[in-house]
Amino acid sequence: MAARSSLSEPPSETDGSARKVLHIIGYSHIDAAWLWPWSDGADAVLDTFRSALNRIHETPGFCYTHTSAAHYRWTERADPAMFAQIKQRIREGRWEVAGGWPVEPDCNLPSTESFVRHSLYGKEYCKRALGVDVKIAMNPDSFGHAAGLPTILKSAGYGYYAFMRPQEHEMQLPLLFWWEGPDGSRVLTMRIWKNYDPGNEAAAMIHAAPSQLFTSGLNHAAMFLGVGDHGGAVTREQIRKVTEMQYDPDLPEIRWSTLAGFFADVEKDPGFPSLPVVKTELQHHARGCYSAYGEGKYLNRRAESSLGEAEAISVAAALAIEHPYPQKEFAESWWKVAFCQFHDLMAGTALYSDYAQLRDSLGYACETAQTSKTEALQAIAMQVDTTGVKENALFLFNPLPWRRKALAEVIVGSDLKSSGPMHLVAKDGRRVPLQWRPSPSMTNFFPRLSGMVELPPCGYQVFELSHGEAPVTERYGDICKLSDSAFGISSLKAPDDAELLSGPIGLVAIRDTSDTWAHGVSSFRQEIGRPTFESSKVVEDGPLTRITRQRARWQDSEIVLNLRQIAGWDVVELHFIIDWRQREQMLMLEIPTALEHPTIFAKVPGAVLERRTNGEEEPCQDWIAVQGSLGSGDHTVALINNSTYSYDCLDGLFRTVLIRSAPFARHNPNQVPSDDDNAWQDQGRQEHTFWLMGAKGGCTQLALDRRAEELQTPAHHVIDSAHPGHLPWQQSFLEVTPENVQVLAIKRAENSRDSIVIRLQERSGAETTAALRSTALGLDQQVTLRPWELKTVIVERRPGSKTELREVTSIETPTTR
Repeated sequence: MAARSSLSEPPSETDGSARKVLHIIGYSHIDAAWLWPWSDGADAVLDTFRSALNRIHETPGFCYTHTSAAHYRWTERADPAMFAQIKQRIREGRWEVAGGWPVEPDCNLPSTESFVRHSLYGKEYCKRALGVDVKIAMNPDSFGHAAGLPTILKSAGYGYYAFMRPQEHEMQLPLLFWWEGPDGSRVLTMRIWKNYDPGNEAAAMIHAAPSQLFTSGLNHAAMFLGVGDHGGAVTREQIRKVTEMQYDPDLPEIRWSTLAGFFADVEKDPGFPSLPVVKTELQHHARGCYSAYGEGKYLNRRAESSLGEAEAISVAAALAIEHPYPQKEFAESWWKVAFCQFHDLMAGTALYSDYAQLRDSLGYACETAQTSKTEALQAIAMQVDTTGVKENALFLFNPLPWRRKALAEVIVGSDLKSSGPMHLVAKDGRRVPLQWRPSPSMTNFFPRLSGMVELPPCGYQVFELSHGEAPVTERYGDICKLSDSAFGISSLKAPDDAELLSGPIGLVAIRDTSDTWAHGVSSFRQEIGRPTFESSKVVEDGPLTRITRQRARWQDSEIVLNLRQIAGWDVVELHFIIDWRQREQMLMLEIPTALEHPTIFAKVPGAVLERRTNGEEEPCQDWIAVQGSLGSGDHTVALINNSTYSYDCLDGLFRTVLIRSAPFARHNPNQVPSDDDNAWQDQGRQEHTFWLMGAKGGCTQLALDRRAEELQTPAHHVIDSAHPGHLPWQQSFLEVTPENVQVLAIKRAENSRDSIVIRLQERSGAETTAALRSTALGLDQQVTLRPWELKTVIVERRPGSKTELREVTSIETPTTR
């Protein structure tokens, strides 16, 4: 437990009651990259740490608290001597390591698995380098906190949480409460009172504390002391004022303390059992952060998805042929993704120049993933026995651990197209039809072959590429209607033929003169017009894929929408290509549903959240569903995305942000200068892809988590030829059922090359038994999941013995249950 020190002996109590204690938490907030590059943030860390050590040396009993494993890693590398001093103060209880994540990230937008990796890599570093098992999570400046965070935190061994935003004027909350996740996990949570860096206001806050800060029935409260956002630690002047005030008998006992010391005293307080429970997300602060700088949000999603695919494929390659697993490269890539999720970077509120560095870091992660995927897939393919193949073989890999139909597309030479139709032939003689598609470039030498292929769970299938036609068994559905004379979709049908739209799906432009954060804005509803329709034309119409290309114009911007229908599929794909030239405007995709009494269900980190349809801007992840009554029962309209995080819904009118063209890093009350030469966000070419679905029944029946992963996880291919080998034409490495179980990770264990980690979450709110099957692992076992439970298991393979399945924490340590 951290050391505690009263600044003087408290005055005696004459009425026998316990004197209240005000815990002073020394802290300095450092934005790793915001209005400065991360290299300047690293400089600020070194200066702040030196200042904090000086204050500890000068002031008896003074304690300092700091988060962010990346800050400590910078210090370890830059100044080993100072790092050793920090470790000594940690051992003395004078320096507290809180948070434990690489940085204080945005807490709405990263994926569930990203939050797990923050804990996995950040806590491991703190334990190894600092000797601390961090139990207190802390994100004081993050712009809201997702409802599933308690579940994620508890699974990683955290018991406590500290935050500041949303503040008192943004959400009514107790200052101290149990925060409960959807699976029932709880963390004891403290909302930082008023400010995490009070500066010159500290004395006034201490005077106000007796009447404003203490929770009813508790004798302990805490406030933060220090300066930030560019570091600075706690100043001598702040310490002098606090030292003087501790002699005031009308004030509580003032104690230098830590978060651990505060929480420990709270847990011993007689009022502790009466603390309230909060079972929802902690929102809202700065709703523009859900859509600002869309390019960065797309790159984040791409990096998250690419690394997850690469780990699963690398596990398969290790099982199939003992291919090397790039453990260190993956870990460093996740560190870089985690750093880029720092709240100001992820929110899109940092300097324009910061995002060049963000693109470098996320590019590192994506390059690591792409290289490892390519090498692993080629290595497996080369060991498949393809003798007897006359021309080319096509090796297709599905990284997802369930059987699915996937769209496979390969670029081939024009000589193949000149020879006529092509199809795929499986080892058992089954034929798969293919469709010729245009080249993806203006140079038409290399067209595409496209087909829908059924692939095994987390596994591969090899086909021979053959000449001639194959029968097409699937037909286009009648789920939507497009207009030749208007932009968008005019009709969307459920399988029972119910019309799900009250008007055509289209686009709307919104005026947005708010600052980059959109401070003080709860909804974006100031319509200024709709794009002008220019044309609609069917540009591809084959037996498998039909694409209708629509064009529209809004002021100086051009909009292309490729509407793609796939034979046999229950979705329509919307691929937007937009050349955007507007400022202080938003472009939204609008879906007017015909559903009555609608409710929104949105995927958020660690949960699916039910929200009201009040027209306010809300954060989401890769799917949103509008569910309501229509005719004889419930129906659902669902939208799956590959890169967007923001939506609103007013009654049944649903909108999601395609582009928000705010200036970079403009904070109220500062205005855009008349001679401005700063950059504006998301100018030029933008691309977004959606899958639109309509269904009878509720959204839980649609397996939206899996459909979202299918949109974002293509079938990977290797174009091959005849060669000998020892592997079969088809193999599955892992299957997980049923479909309400989301598989978040398939990876090698951090500390064992012979063990595989599988991370699962139940996603429908029902207790479920998950089945895990893998011939390669010798695995056929079941795992019980409580509603919304996040569970990590390790599959241990020991030569000559039975495969064992063992539950661990999400950071791969033994569970305490």
